[in-house]
Amino acid sequence: MLNPQLSALVITTEGIQRIEVLLKELQSETNAKCILLVEKSGQHLALVGEESPHVMALSALVVGAFSSTREIARLLGEAEFKTMFQQGSRLNIFICQLDSQDLITVIFDERTTLGMIKLKTQQMMKRIGEEISRMGQG
Repeated sequence: MLNPQLSALVITTEGIQRIEVLLKELQSETNAKCILLVEKSGQHLALVGEESPHVMALSALVVGAFSSTREIARLLGEAEFKTMFQQGSRLNIFICQLDSQDLITVIFDERTTLGMIKLKTQQMMKRIGEEISRMGQG
């Protein structure tokens, strides 16, 4: 359950189902291994693709990592950084912040490119944001 002090979002089954449809579309377009929508408090709202037994820990760590980039932006005189990319030897992660402060987290491998991930994720942001707003209106 979401902490009401950290979120005014009222999660509905229908809203999550609509978001999962959008995330599945994004996964299909990008060939990503896994896509998570993580609430700003660190709780995952939706997951498509390969399941992970570490989804709760991953969600919390993604929010923590993104929070640290916020502080880096501040130190550099930037208002904020909206995206973050981590590159590994087998897997990569691209994180994009929605207007709601929630995070789309895309995990991908060599089957796709960062450019494709960025383009398609940024195109999908508005639609996912609209679904989150719709849930926020209760």
